[in-house]
Amino acid sequence: MVRGLSASLGLLLLAGVSASPALAGGPSEVGYRQGALGVSAISTADYRTAETQLNRMDGVTASDPLRLINLGNVYAGTGRLFDAEKAYVAALSSESVDVLTADGTETNTHAVARKALARVRSMTAAR
Repeated sequence: MVRGLSASLGLLLLAGVSASPALAGGPSEVGYRQGALGVSAISTADYRTAETQLNRMDGVTASDPLRLINLGNVYAGTGRLFDAEKAYVAALSSESVDVLTADGTETNTHAVARKALARVRSMTAAR
């Protein structure tokens, strides 16, 4: 298991950057059903629950870039770097969405996916 990797990769919290007050209450999904993006489970390294939530696709499409990035974070957090890479590449093929990351940074899903993909690829190369 790659501990702490998902947090360093930019765990996604929200679909809209205007909802920053949610950060005060801890990780959450804004604009999605609670748990749909596995945010709370990922933030506590409960990757099994997060993966179940993400694959349930409760109100989330398979190609949702936030879902794909968080799925990549789950895969990276459990050492499945090849699967993580595929999820991040798929996120780059999806529509770019503005997001607020766990550290409060306003960005977009393509930027987060590119950063995560670069880290996973460097880890894969180091093996």
